[in-house]
Amino acid sequence: MAPLSRSGHLDVLAAIPQEHRKLVLAQCGLQRFRKGEIIWRQGDAAPMCGILGEGKAVSEYQSSRGRVVITGLWSSGDLIGALNLGACSDVHQMTVRCLESSLLHTLSIDQFYALVRSYPEVAETAVRALSVRLHWFNHLTLELGTQPAFERVCGMLLALSEHFAVKTADGALIDLNLTHATLAAMVGVGRPFLTMTLRQLEQRGHVRSVRRRIVIRDTAALRALAFQAQAPRRGAKISSGTRVAAARRAAAMP
Repeated sequence: MAPLSRSGHLDVLAAIPQEHRKLVLAQCGLQRFRKGEIIWRQGDAAPMCGILGEGKAVSEYQSSRGRVVITGLWSSGDLIGALNLGACSDVHQMTVRCLESSLLHTLSIDQFYALVRSYPEVAETAVRALSVRLHWFNHLTLELGTQPAFERVCGMLLALSEHFAVKTADGALIDLNLTHATLAAMVGVGRPFLTMTLRQLEQRGHVRSVRRRIVIRDTAALRALAFQAQAPRRGAKISSGTRVAAARRAAAMP
C-alpha cells in the first residue's frame, strides 16, 4: 500500500498492483510539459483527468475579484482533475501549472470509469487518493480559518517538508522552486509578511534560503512555533491578537 502524507499526496501508480499498472498506463494518453507550461486553465472545457507520471505542478484558483489562491501541490503519482469526474461542471475549476518538466498520463472521463469498472484496485486507489486530498483541503481550511498568520507560515513549511523534503547536510531541503508570492497565496498572507516571517525564521536559525528553495534546519523548533497557539494553559483565554503578538515577539528573539 502506498504511503499517505499529511501534504495531501498518495502515489496512485504505486498503489496499483504491478500486474495491473501496465494495463492501466497502456490505456492512457501521454503529454509532456515544460517548466512553467499550463496543463489546463480554469474555465477551459474539462473532458479528462490525469495521473502525473513525472514532475511537479501547482493548482490555483482565481476569484471573480482577481484574487489567486493556491489549492494544491502535485507530484509524481498524483491523480489530478478529480473534480472533473462529477457531473456538476464541465469546465476546469482550477488552473494547473508545471513547476518543472512533467509527464502526464491522460484519461477521458469515460476511460476513467471504464478502468474503475474493470479493475477494483483502481477504484479503491482513486477513492483513497480523493480521501487523502480531501483531508488536506480540510486541514488547510481549518488552519487558514483558526491559526494566526505566523503559525500558518510555520505549519505550511512543515507540511511541505513532509512530502517534498530532501535530506541534506544542512537540513531538510523543500525541493520546490516556489516564489514568495506563491507561498504567501498558499498560506493566505501578503507577500511582504511572508518574506518578513521567513527572514525572522532564518535569523533564528530555523530555516535557510538556498537558490529560491527553503531548508528547514530545526524541525522541532519550527513545530513548536507552528503549534504554540494550540496549547494555551488550562483555564486561560488567549485572544488571537495576543497569540499573534506573542508569536512575533518570539520570532524577534535571538
